Amino acid sequence: YELHGIENIPDGPGLIIYYHGAVPLDYLYFLAKFFILKRRCCYSIADDCLFIFPGIKALTGVTGIIENKKEECLNVLKKGKLLGISPGGMREALFSDESYKLIWHKRKGFAQLAIDTKVVSIVFISLLNLC
Repeated sequence: YELHGIENIPDGPGLIIYYHGAVPLDYLYFLAKFFILKRRCCYSIADDCLFIFPGIKALTGVTGIIENKKEECLNVLKKGKLLGISPGGMREALFSDESYKLIWHKRKGFAQLAIDTKVVSIVFISLLNLC
C-alpha cells in the first residue's frame, strides 16, 4: 500500500477522520506507516463495548486506544497529539451497505470537538476498496 500526503499532517494536534468499515485495515496500515515514518503515535477512540473486558485498560493504555469520552479526547489534543475518530464506528461498519448511506445518527461530537479545540481535521480517504 502507499500513503500519500503524510507531509500535510501537522506536527501538533489534529483529528484524523476515517471510515470504520467491517475491519478498518486501511486505518491500521496508516497508523503503522505513520509511526514508522514519523515516530509518532495517533491515538484512536474505541467502541465502549471494548472496555467491558477485564484488564483491557492495560492493553489500551500502551496502544493509544482511548474511551469515547470528551475529557479523554480533549486531553489527547491538549497534549499536542493526533486523535483518530470514526464517526460511524461499529454501527456504520455493521449496518451500511455497498450504496453507502451515512449512518452517523447523532454522532456529531467529533465536529464539535474540532470546533471547540480549533485543531486541524484531516479526512483519511482510502482507495482500498476502489481498485
